[in-house]
Amino acid sequence: MALDRRFTTRDVPAKFLEAVFLTGRVPWRVAPADPRVAYGLYVPPSQYHAKYTADAADDDQTDTADDRLPLVVWVHGTGRDTSPLSTELAAFAEANGCAVLAPFFPANMDGPHDLDAYKVLRSQTLRSDRVLLAILDEVAVVWPGIATETVYLGGFSGGGQFAHRFLYLYPERLAAVGVGAPGRATRLDDAQNWPDGIKDVEAVFGRAVDRAAVARVAIQIAVGSEDSAVHGGPAFWEWLRAMKAKEAAAAAAVTKAGQDKGGEKASTLPTSFGSRLDLATELHRLWAADGIASTLTVVPGFAHDNAGVRPHILEFLRSRLAADRKQ
Repeated sequence: MALDRRFTTRDVPAKFLEAVFLTGRVPWRVAPADPRVAYGLYVPPSQYHAKYTADAADDDQTDTADDRLPLVVWVHGTGRDTSPLSTELAAFAEANGCAVLAPFFPANMDGPHDLDAYKVLRSQTLRSDRVLLAILDEVAVVWPGIATETVYLGGFSGGGQFAHRFLYLYPERLAAVGVGAPGRATRLDDAQNWPDGIKDVEAVFGRAVDRAAVARVAIQIAVGSEDSAVHGGPAFWEWLRAMKAKEAAAAAAVTKAGQDKGGEKASTLPTSFGSRLDLATELHRLWAADGIASTLTVVPGFAHDNAGVRPHILEFLRSRLAADRKQ
C-alpha cells in the first residue's frame, strides 16, 4: 500500500481515535524502511486536534494556525527497555502537550554478538538514521496533527550515542537534543574516520557535518556524578578486544576466499571504554571549542542510572518545548 493511502486520523471521527489505537498508547508498528525495527507512539487523546480527524469542519481547511502536537523522540539504550513509553514518557506527553515516539532496534541485527548497530547510524545491515527518518515520514501521514519537520530528541547511554550522531548529520531536523551519558562518542575530528571522527562522513553517509547548523540546535549532555566506572571492568575489554580480533580475522579469511556476499560498509565502535562522566565533560568542552554551545547537567548521586538521569533530560526538553511555544 502506498504511503499516501495509509489509514490516517483523517479517516476516523475524533471520538473513535482511541478505540482504533491512533491516540493514547499506540501499539508497536513495523518501521516502513526496515521491518526488523518497530516504533511505539503515545498521543494524548484529549490534545489531538479534531481538525486532523474526520470531524474537520469546512473552515478548518483554511485555518492556518499550527496547532499540531510537537514530537519528542526517545531512543533506548543497549538494554532496550521500552517500558518508559507506557509510564514516564506517556505522563510527560500528557503534561506537556506533545506526542512521544520511541523507535525499537532489536539486538543481533548484524549478527549473534551485535548490540551496537543502531548507535553508529550505519552498520553492515542497518541504516538507523534512514529508519528514523522514514518513521517520521510515516507519522506525518498517519497523524497529520503531529509536527515532524523538527523534533525533540533524547536518549540515554546507547540512546545518547545515537542522539549525538544523529545531531551531527541531521541538525535541521532537531529543535533540541538531550544526550544522556554515552559510553563512546564521535568527536568532530576531521582526522579520524567515523564513528571516532568525521573525516569520511561524506563517503559513509553522503552528507557533510554542518557545524553552524549543529550550533543552532539546543543541546544538553547529562550524566550522573558517579558515572565513572568502566563498564564490565578492564578484564572484560581485554577479552572483548581478543574476541573481536578473532572475528575480524575470520571475516578477512572469508573475504579472501571470495565468499563475501557484500553489504553496507560497516561502521563499528572501538573496543575501549572509559568514564562516562569524563567523556561527557570532554564532549562539552570540545563542542564549546567548536563554537557549539551545550548545557552540561551532572546529576548528583547517580552512577549510570537511566531512571535517575532521564528526568533531567526530559526537563531540558520540556523547557525547550515551552520556550518554542512562546516564539
